[in-house]
Amino acid sequence: MQEFYINKDSTLPLLKMELINNGGYDFNKFYELIQNATVTFNMKNTETGVIKIANKAAIISPKDSCDEEYFICYKWDKKDTKLKGKYSGSFTVTFGELDPTYDTMELIIPIQEELIIYVQ
Repeated sequence: MQEFYINKDSTLPLLKMELINNGGYDFNKFYELIQNATVTFNMKNTETGVIKIANKAAIISPKDSCDEEYFICYKWDKKDTKLKGKYSGSFTVTFGELDPTYDTMELIIPIQEELIIYVQ
C-alpha cells in the first residue's frame, strides 16, 4: 500500500506516482505513446464509497529530465481537500486516444498496490 498525506484545504504537495517503461514496448514506441496519452485522477472516500474526484485532468512529466522515466502528477484544488478523511486514489492513463495509428489502451495506476490518501 502506498500512502500520501495532505493537510485539509491544502493544494501542496503535488501527488506524484512514478510511471516506468517496463520493457513491454521498445523505447521509441513507449515515448510516442506517453506523449499522446491522456491522464485523469479519481479519488473516493474509503468509508462511505462516495466519489470525491472523478476523472480530473492530471499530467505526465519526465522524471529528472529523463525521457525513460515519468511521473504522473495531480495538482490539488482546495475543494479536493476540503473534507478530512481517508481516500482511495487512482490514475487512469489512456494511451493512443489522441493518435489513431495506435490502439487505445487504458492503464489504471497503481497496478499492484492501493494508493491511500489521508486528508488531515
